[in-house]
Amino acid sequence: MAKRSNAKVTTHDVAKRAGVSQPTVSLVLSRNPKARVAEGTRERVIQAATELGYRPNLLARGLVRRKSFSLGLIVPDLKDPFFADVASGAERVASDEGFALLLCDRRGNGSLRHIEALRGRQIDGVIIDAAAAAALPAGALDGLDVVLIDQPDGAWPGVASDAESAGRLAAEHLLGLGHRRFAFMGPAADVHTFRMRERGFVKALRAAGLGLEASLLRRGPATVTGGMESMRALNALSAPERPTAVFCANDLMALGAHKQCATQGVRVPADLSLVGCDDIEMARLVTPELTTVSVPAREIGARAARLLVDPRTVGGVATPRSRMLPVKLVVRGSTAPQQAR
Repeated sequence: MAKRSNAKVTTHDVAKRAGVSQPTVSLVLSRNPKARVAEGTRERVIQAATELGYRPNLLARGLVRRKSFSLGLIVPDLKDPFFADVASGAERVASDEGFALLLCDRRGNGSLRHIEALRGRQIDGVIIDAAAAAALPAGALDGLDVVLIDQPDGAWPGVASDAESAGRLAAEHLLGLGHRRFAFMGPAADVHTFRMRERGFVKALRAAGLGLEASLLRRGPATVTGGMESMRALNALSAPERPTAVFCANDLMALGAHKQCATQGVRVPADLSLVGCDDIEMARLVTPELTTVSVPAREIGARAARLLVDPRTVGGVATPRSRMLPVKLVVRGSTAPQQAR
């Protein structure tokens, strides 16, 4: 049957279509976890609401339940493709559940200002990256429902990728290609995810009886420019001192290194194998395409939003306070067996 188009659909209409009472419809559509409604009845109500095009009055519901039906997401940089994907995943879940998602970019303004603005809007919950949360003054998040991204364990629930495994996978891939002289590029900032990626990489090298020389550990911004600058420094080393393989803490640094190699005539992968991390879309737009460790950014955002919308469930089943999501190696054209020198 077609949806009603000339009048607002009410819970009374849904009840009539489903053959149940209006209070039963209200219980089902309120998503109250304590509501005891038979599964068959619940399905009939949801089907009737969908067929009629029922839309809840969020303002009225919010006044009753003291909820704004809005979530806040604070990220380091919305121009970073990784965090854009996190936002996309969070927005999808929020929208599906009838919540608005307010995006906050903390570049320049800092997180505290955004937290205060979100409080003023009586936000229902905040998703924030762990580094930003750690930098906030004590008590800044008190009274808020918070989910951290990029850190699985802490004072609040969190969603993160298995960052240490990301570093290990990169190292094992390069070791398997015969490389024995490695460099690592990562930010100087103490960010949990980057620190774990580096740890996993170094541990795998040590397990193979190898190490990482101080001159081959490059620190800089986790950006394309940071990758270019770090690669320029590595290319300035004498030929015997240069690495044959580089693992970058994220794809942006790897893309910068890729570009710098092209500028200086260093052939990827003939002269240098290059591995990134995140698997952003741009990793497939360079030549050769970037070998990387794929991180489920959209799923991180989606699960973080789900924890705030319904802390009891993810996909309809019980979930712990925190989630660690797996990563996988994606081999493309920027890595190859080591060439004899």
